[in-house]
Amino acid sequence: MDEDMAFDGPGPSGLQPAFEVQQQQAPPQGDPTRKQLDLVFIQDCTGSQGSYISSATRNIESICAHIFESGKLQSPEDLRVGLVAFRDHPPQDHTYITKNFGFSSDISQVHKDLSTLYASGGGDGPEAVTAALAEALNMEWREYASKMIVLIADAPPHGIGEYGDGFDEGSPDGHDPLQLARQMASRGITLFFVACEPALSGYSYATDFYQALTGITSGLMLPLTTADLLTHAIVGSVLENLDMERLVREVGHAVAQRILGNNESVDDVARELHEKLLLRNESTKKVVIESIYKESEEAKHNVAVFSQAPSLAEARPLLKRVRIDSNFISRHSSFPRHSLSRHGSSYGGYGSLPPRSPPASKMNPKTPPASPPRKVVSDFAAFGAPKSASVFGTAVATTPFSLAGGRAAFGGMRPGAARSIIDDDDDDDDDNGRQKIGLREDAISLDQAKRITMQSAWRSMRA
Repeated sequence: MDEDMAFDGPGPSGLQPAFEVQQQQAPPQGDPTRKQLDLVFIQDCTGSQGSYISSATRNIESICAHIFESGKLQSPEDLRVGLVAFRDHPPQDHTYITKNFGFSSDISQVHKDLSTLYASGGGDGPEAVTAALAEALNMEWREYASKMIVLIADAPPHGIGEYGDGFDEGSPDGHDPLQLARQMASRGITLFFVACEPALSGYSYATDFYQALTGITSGLMLPLTTADLLTHAIVGSVLENLDMERLVREVGHAVAQRILGNNESVDDVARELHEKLLLRNESTKKVVIESIYKESEEAKHNVAVFSQAPSLAEARPLLKRVRIDSNFISRHSSFPRHSLSRHGSSYGGYGSLPPRSPPASKMNPKTPPASPPRKVVSDFAAFGAPKSASVFGTAVATTPFSLAGGRAAFGGMRPGAARSIIDDDDDDDDDNGRQKIGLREDAISLDQAKRITMQSAWRSMRA
């Protein structure tokens, strides 16, 4: 046993629980030498999503080849890809609510399924996001596979309080997205959300809602200004999540015991875990996106409310309105809204609920807001990634993706794989002012340690 990895400390009851960062301390997880990944794409197929559907269709085989290679999977069957498409409930849309194509290890079939999708319709602003999440949750996930959902959308679900919502009381199927997210967390399914901007920023609460939703499952929100970056966001987030899953399986049982058995705080356990993992020089891959949103106290408050409320109905009276500068958004159609960094204590409902605020419907519209309008940053600073990191913005989009020398890099795809990670849609070689995404391998961060801690606690609550 590695004594340096012993994570001992007095709990509230005075016990000294061993917290060993070793695989054998966790419950059986299947073959520890074999990685498996179940990855589901949930794609908005309403009228504004044409470029994202095209990008996903064009690049799905390259995406899967890079995940297989860089994720060190052993056989094609180790990677299964699922697809759920959605539009809206009638009478907002009369084509379909959801289409569930199921899981497949035949990526050419996934490509064919994507090829059948096209953007159309949608009705009111909010869409059938909740119905699609329910479809994905109830798919036939493998017990021992890493489980991940990538939701791609530019609109919120019904029922979060947006103006003109045709189903203001929530999804007509009776599901609640906050409750679905907690079920995902308990089953080990991590949700990543690709926020298609600037459309999503035109809503009052959508970005705050999705920040909370991903936080509940210990995933990430990935705001994109262009579909050109979709491939990079997907591959980077999958590779980071595989690293996180490895650590959850290694330390999760002991972490959960500290939180659920000894009533220690998530933050305290996460800080101690972070220190111990740093001591053993633990590194992880990390997808990094430039901070492109402006922050406000109201937004932070709303994220905390959504994170902790048992349901949308209980969250809505507590929300604070954030003023939207719609003229700014329309003038800057290639730019989005507020920060990728986590807003306060949004880790799945642990922590105290913020003070109650007046319902949005009773607020005086003439009262000036306490913070700047909700709008996006109009210019991007240079992306200051270290030399060991990869920046895969438009300028380097034609370079193949892999990991080399223990650091994130681009190059070295196996023979027969796609020539590049994406088909570059942008003919302009000048990427000044463009959003950039990076993948780096570095020492584990405190935020990642918190995500590991939260995932461990959620999974043990279901066990």
